[in-house]
Amino acid sequence: MTQAASSDVDIAPEPRRPATSQPAARDWLPRFVAASPELVAAAVAGFSLGPMILLLMGAFNPAVAVPLGLAGAAVAMWVCGLPDEESTRATLWCTVAAAVVTLGWFAYNIRYYAQDVYATRDPATYGLAARWLMDHSSLNIHVHPEVFGTPRGSMLDAAGFQVASLGTLHAQGNHLVPALMSLSGSSFGQTAMLQTNVALGALALFVFFGLARRIVGAPLALLAMSALAVSMPFIYVARDAYSEPLMLLFLMGGLALLHRAVTSRRIADFALAGFVAGCSAMVRIDSYGALLAIGVAAIVVVAVAGGGQRRAAVSRAAVLVAAAIVPIVVGWLDLTQLSQLYYAHLHRNIMLQLLALTALVVVGPAIAWLAWRPALRARLGAAATQRRLALGAAAVVVAAFAFLASRPWWQETHSVTRNINLENMQRESGVAIDGTRLYNEQSVNWQAMYLGWPTVLLAVAGYALLVMTVIRRRNYALVGAVTMGLVMSALYLWDCQIVADQPWASRRFVPVIIPLLLVAAAAALRALWWWQRQREWGRVLAIVAGVLMVAYPLSVTQPVASVREEAGQLAQLQAICAAVGPHGAVVEVDRSTKDGYGQAIRSYCGVPTIALVGFTPVQLAAVRAAVIAHGRTMFLLSQDPTTTTKYATSGDVAPFSSVTVPRWPTVINRAPSGPGSMTTVLFLSTVDEHGLAHPVPPAR
Repeated sequence: MTQAASSDVDIAPEPRRPATSQPAARDWLPRFVAASPELVAAAVAGFSLGPMILLLMGAFNPAVAVPLGLAGAAVAMWVCGLPDEESTRATLWCTVAAAVVTLGWFAYNIRYYAQDVYATRDPATYGLAARWLMDHSSLNIHVHPEVFGTPRGSMLDAAGFQVASLGTLHAQGNHLVPALMSLSGSSFGQTAMLQTNVALGALALFVFFGLARRIVGAPLALLAMSALAVSMPFIYVARDAYSEPLMLLFLMGGLALLHRAVTSRRIADFALAGFVAGCSAMVRIDSYGALLAIGVAAIVVVAVAGGGQRRAAVSRAAVLVAAAIVPIVVGWLDLTQLSQLYYAHLHRNIMLQLLALTALVVVGPAIAWLAWRPALRARLGAAATQRRLALGAAAVVVAAFAFLASRPWWQETHSVTRNINLENMQRESGVAIDGTRLYNEQSVNWQAMYLGWPTVLLAVAGYALLVMTVIRRRNYALVGAVTMGLVMSALYLWDCQIVADQPWASRRFVPVIIPLLLVAAAAALRALWWWQRQREWGRVLAIVAGVLMVAYPLSVTQPVASVREEAGQLAQLQAICAAVGPHGAVVEVDRSTKDGYGQAIRSYCGVPTIALVGFTPVQLAAVRAAVIAHGRTMFLLSQDPTTTTKYATSGDVAPFSSVTVPRWPTVINRAPSGPGSMTTVLFLSTVDEHGLAHPVPPAR
């Protein structure tokens, strides 16, 4: 197999040392620095598997999960090791600088961690599931409707939490993020639980630098990392309990290890690359599509092997795929056992991705066998053929981008159903009201909106150059990154599969599309710098473009840099918990309270809740009797006093709590230019034997 040219990477394999030779003791530090991004990816992946298995067993316990996770991290780091790679001084110093940027980014953003406890979207689901796990061993959430006498017409679900069976809820989605948040909370406290994703985001940045360093060199990798660090989409998902930062960490880490594996041919690197990338399946369901790149890389490893290397290449490819299957299976079991309705709802999309992965594994041997045929091999190896293939592939990349970028001129995408929430966002944004709009045709514009058109255009040129490098220079270490970037870009730039408000919709592009777009842009910058090294204007242009890569996203982010989602909402929830006490039982009497605070009260207050909408005092009296029979006191909770059927006293009712909190705004087809806000007014009451409500005095 032809190895990557040294001009393509700052880290390349050393000539193998004699068996009797050992690295000098003083060599360990530079080797450790060079390997640190991959070590971080390996450690997080190794830590994650054990706790997820405990969660599947219904035996999630921090006292067991943390030591098990640490043991897994130690094993993964041992497998990763400190390979004998030759590193330039620039590589080492830029890696140290990347670590400093990572720490600085963490120190700045940790101040703005979200208090997302009023459930409206996915992050609250993850956070509330994490808080539940701090006190429970399973995510089979038992809600005990018998405490309320199991009244007819009652509702037990909440936003993001669906009824799986009688009296049991499931939190939607994969659950590795809640599991890690829970362990952080159990070890360091509730605040640390809410800050966990900021730490994961920082680690993801450093791991991303490790991949970019192998493709474009350390200085440009630092530039790409900085651009990602200040971009609004990344900051948006890293401050709250989103799953995208952890998915980014695993996928970029897996690609970095795969790059190292192809250049080193070390079978342990192939195993670790597959395992780390496969761990993304424990984070998000759309990781299966990204993992197609691992299958393509396995096929290429075998297909390009020479006659004497084919058996070894087959072993490496088999190890790569087998290691990925383990966490993929764990992630699939998590969905099917602990998120059944969510899995059923998205079953078709999940199965299509899994079938594509399976098909790739099945047809892979046939593709490799064909590539081994002498006649075909000679024909594909001819310089003229490779030149035509390279130019053709580059032309396809550019044409595909032009096609996607031109869509707003000739296409307007719609769904068959009307989205009322979208219409409200359209009114606030001052755009045409149409609840069926999908805005998929704007996907390329969204990239430019956050990163700038110069960076996007550079990325297109960079992707074309990287494709040509794979084909013409046979730099097969790039196959994984190029394939994953192009596959996921083609998928989500065509159909974003998300409500189109910003910055919410931009989260779809964070794990793969934006980071690899930045790497491709850096590749184009590198080419511009070297091709025009004799011309001053060329290098000036490269410098200006490099500055814009960071300056433009920073300028877009600056107006919302201090937004802290729902800061102050936790205090309101804690006031409810204090008023209700450990022996309370809460009835939500309107749907918005049920959705927003139903599971929050179970997770944070540790008391049962149920929703009864439109019930009469007589019915409430019967529910109260059942609650008292279970040794509890019943409370009514609402956001509108008129939804509480009847008060024992006349006159206006004072709210128990009113809080206005900052929020990321929701706007259409533009980047947010300032923070939004949300006001939550809550009315809390006790109930007498006649079913009449008695307001609880306002919280202080």
